[in-house]
Amino acid sequence: MLYFEHAKMENNLAFGIAFKRLRHLKGMTQEDFSSVVSERYIRMLEKGQYSPSLSTIVELAKVLGIGAVSLVALVEAESEGTGADMIAKQALVELMELIQDLRPS
Repeated sequence: MLYFEHAKMENNLAFGIAFKRLRHLKGMTQEDFSSVVSERYIRMLEKGQYSPSLSTIVELAKVLGIGAVSLVALVEAESEGTGADMIAKQALVELMELIQDLRPS
């Protein structure tokens, strides 16, 4: 159980770092997300102390002007210590395979 909690914290921290970096890149303040969550929530999120729900990720991404998939890809890149381009390529390959599998025969 300790390993799972440790991994969860790493993901939370990766989300916080990626989100804060993207927020700064877009020239946005924590207040800009007040239609979705409180400023306190954003502060705690950026410190890695909160784990956003899927619906919160979707809403945060909308405010950032990007898709939720892009936000999650940036978080994964941060978590794995790799470039976002590598994560994007991997996601594209996986999505293309899923699309092929989902097509009616």
